[in-house]
Amino acid sequence: MTQKEVIDLMKSSKNPQEWNANCKTVKDSNDNNYPNYWYAEVILSGLMDETLGEGSSKITIKTG
Repeated sequence: MTQKEVIDLMKSSKNPQEWNANCKTVKDSNDNNYPNYWYAEVILSGLMDETLGEGSSKITIKTG
């Protein structure tokens, strides 16, 4: 997938379930990894917040 295709796909998400399915599509097309530009273009750019609602990108990674 091109960068534009990824961004357009993620923008088309209508709910968290669709967002997650689209994330899987992106990863599946990139050898089960997010593309190098993912964090900057999807998270830092505000795309995730715009699509899923304010605060969506404020994630916490829990370990152990």
